[in-house]
Amino acid sequence: MPKLLICVVHRDDSGRVIGAFQEGGLRVTQLGSQGGFLRARNATLLLGLEDDQVEPALTILEENCQTRTEQVPMELLGGMDAAWLPTEVTHGGATIFILPMDEIRRI
Repeated sequence: MPKLLICVVHRDDSGRVIGAFQEGGLRVTQLGSQGGFLRARNATLLLGLEDDQVEPALTILEENCQTRTEQVPMELLGGMDAAWLPTEVTHGGATIFILPMDEIRRI
């Protein structure tokens, strides 16, 4: 059964990931996105894949996405007493949603 991969990756990783997908013969669509606690810019990548393409796609993501440690901007805390909150957070890598599809049509 075909799968839809929705991959949210850090914007700094997106070019490398897209290039690796293309080198691997995988079609990818990129959407700009933003979100999360740090309101960071991301890239949301959409891939329609056959079952045998899912594991290679996941390997590409693992090899090309990295986590990062960043300072939390004080304005994101909304005036809270932030003494007990961490001043650094680790984020990045990739968040991947794998959904079943009935079929893939390329017209």
